[in-house]
Amino acid sequence: MKKIQVPCGEGYLTGELPAGLRVHEITPREVAGVADATAEIRRALENPIGNRGIEELRGAQKVVIVVSDLTRPVPNAVILPVLLDKLNAIGISDDQITILVGAGLHRPAPPEEFPLIVGPEVAARIKVISHDACAPGILRQAGTSSRGTPIWINRHYLEADGCILIGMIDPHQIVGYSAGAKSLVIGCGGEATIRANHAHLVEPEASLGRVEGNPAREDIDEIGGLVGIDLIINVVLNNHKEIVRAVAGHYLEAHRAGVVVAREVSEVPVPEVADLAIVSPGGFPKDINLYQAQKGLYHATPVVREGGIIILCAECREGAGEDRFIAGMRAGNTPAAVMESFRSREFQMGFHKAFLWCRSLVHARVILVSSGVDDELARVMMVRKAPDLQAAIDLALQELPGARVAAVLPKANSTIPVL
Repeated sequence: MKKIQVPCGEGYLTGELPAGLRVHEITPREVAGVADATAEIRRALENPIGNRGIEELRGAQKVVIVVSDLTRPVPNAVILPVLLDKLNAIGISDDQITILVGAGLHRPAPPEEFPLIVGPEVAARIKVISHDACAPGILRQAGTSSRGTPIWINRHYLEADGCILIGMIDPHQIVGYSAGAKSLVIGCGGEATIRANHAHLVEPEASLGRVEGNPAREDIDEIGGLVGIDLIINVVLNNHKEIVRAVAGHYLEAHRAGVVVAREVSEVPVPEVADLAIVSPGGFPKDINLYQAQKGLYHATPVVREGGIIILCAECREGAGEDRFIAGMRAGNTPAAVMESFRSREFQMGFHKAFLWCRSLVHARVILVSSGVDDELARVMMVRKAPDLQAAIDLALQELPGARVAAVLPKANSTIPVL
């Protein structure tokens, strides 16, 4: 028997696979983190790519710093103190700075989460607010992209004369890789902007790991240029959430330099297609809800043969995470019917997640191991539940009597399998 272990929430699930199976563990490459994370952030800021870095902010009277919400494990508590010291050194005081949590269409971050997002010392030092894409008066229009995307952006960002984005470059199923201008356009955008951009997901070029020639990414980057971004600070993390590389500077040039590093970490060759895949998004916060856990399912789908089985291990302490995701799943009584319903109507946020979820379900059967998803929600999601990982493995192997190959993806949200 081969013992396996995958993250779930803030702990792990364990199980055993029979010795007769060829088992391939597919993880981001083991890349060492930097010895001194603070020094790495300082190095990046002092060696900007494509612009003058922190000097771009000199003379600014009102600075906004955009950070991600809790669904992304960005080491803001390491990045922000270095950045704030650099801003202070060019004459920008703490009371001229606002940190804006770019929650996108996720729920707005409540104040009690601010110390978790930016670190307690920074939360006590700097004003922190959260984006709320649906709050009246929070958005201002800033034009239209060449692809017809209406540009609605958080007014606090538009009212600032110094704008900084902090993010983590990670695989993304629609825009190729996250971070860069995405932190602004999606993190601080209005629903109309996000909806129009994400409508590109039906185009084959809008795909996992693809940046160049990706219409969704190109739309985001164009909007970033139209609205204005003075500086980005992006990091690439390894399996242990340690900083491998930090990049800073121009929102396009620095981001693309970071993507080169992210590819080296995330893109992993797969020796053969599996009958069974055991998948974890990567534990908390990447499995905080089904909305986030869907990414791990999507990343793992190509690894499994058509008609195979995927065991998705995701705590989902916040359940589905998005009511419109569930409403989309109710739009048909089969995965194919849900997908057809999505295609037949105007693009709807939340429903797009149902489309992506069902794209996996039409390819493979899914067994869910989750303490946060009850039987009724599992029924709506068109998956079966198992009480623990071993029970899920036993059920899968009963239904796959000829199984020869299994794949284990313990960090699926951060893994791009290359077949």
